[in-house]
Amino acid sequence: MRVIVDKDIKSFKDLVNELEGLQDIEFKYVTSKEIDNNLLIDADVLFIRSTTKVDKKLLENSSVKFIGSATAGIDHIDIDYLESSQIRWFYSPGCNSSSVVHYVLSSIGYLKNKNLIHENSTFGIIGCGNIGEKLRLIFNKLNIRNIICDPFKDFDFLSSMEEIRQCEVISIHTPLTFSDNYPTYNMIDKGYLSNSKVKTIINTSRGSIVNEKDLLEFSHINYISDVWENEPNPETDIIKKAIIATPHIAGHSHEGKTNGTINLLLTFLEVIEMSQENLTNNKKYISNISQNKLSNKKLCLNDFTNSYNVFSESKAFKQLSNKFDKYISAADFKKIRGMHEIRHDIF
Repeated sequence: MRVIVDKDIKSFKDLVNELEGLQDIEFKYVTSKEIDNNLLIDADVLFIRSTTKVDKKLLENSSVKFIGSATAGIDHIDIDYLESSQIRWFYSPGCNSSSVVHYVLSSIGYLKNKNLIHENSTFGIIGCGNIGEKLRLIFNKLNIRNIICDPFKDFDFLSSMEEIRQCEVISIHTPLTFSDNYPTYNMIDKGYLSNSKVKTIINTSRGSIVNEKDLLEFSHINYISDVWENEPNPETDIIKKAIIATPHIAGHSHEGKTNGTINLLLTFLEVIEMSQENLTNNKKYISNISQNKLSNKKLCLNDFTNSYNVFSESKAFKQLSNKFDKYISAADFKKIRGMHEIRHDIF
């Protein structure tokens, strides 16, 4: 078996070297730029990050039968093509949920320290998935009033999008969708914001969920965003409007990246042939490393702001945007994104 691995997948090689029963598997570690159709012609498995677009162009006539992405999102994967070609695929939903929640709470701490939100504000959460639900639980632990909505879930505690409109702050945690019953593309637009009570929007999901051109018309609404339309060439106008703007790094904690790798390997072990003893030992070893559980540690809001200065990171990104008239260049966006210092989750 020949396995192609993006060498920047966190700790992948180190973990593989500790596992049993993989001696007959060839692991080839390459940069994302090196991953192309020629490289994959005789490969069986491909492990990637979000920087690799997985589609027909990449995989046609290759022998790849298994794709794994160490990411919580799937925008870079052509699922229809993979499934029609009978190529198995998986990703790592929830792997960086604590990291994103940490980013949101650090941003809220900044808002409170600058007196940009009221002490008794109600926070609205859009999306009750891995991140939204974890944020709700942390809010409850911190005694922060909140409501959450998700039209795809059926829990008694859920609210409606109309009720979310009445919140002073909303935080978005949904995938970008276009064609289902509740598309999220441009979900937050002029129509939704008009006559609402929203004063701050926090977006760590996808840029196009918020209609950026519409938002520019609402001067009284503070925008905090880690994601942008047209990445990696975001428009400078919306970055300049944002009080906190970062280059898509909310999920980039040490634990978030490591958990993505762990999810890849746990699924991979279920696919390949090995003895039950090796499988049990390997799964036990990998699972012991995972740090993706909500702990009972007592925390306050300042713990999040003190351990991660989101405003400092925003300052560097906003300074970069000042160098461009309309769009940040892809090269500069990727460069400053790569300068993000890996931080640790605190829960």
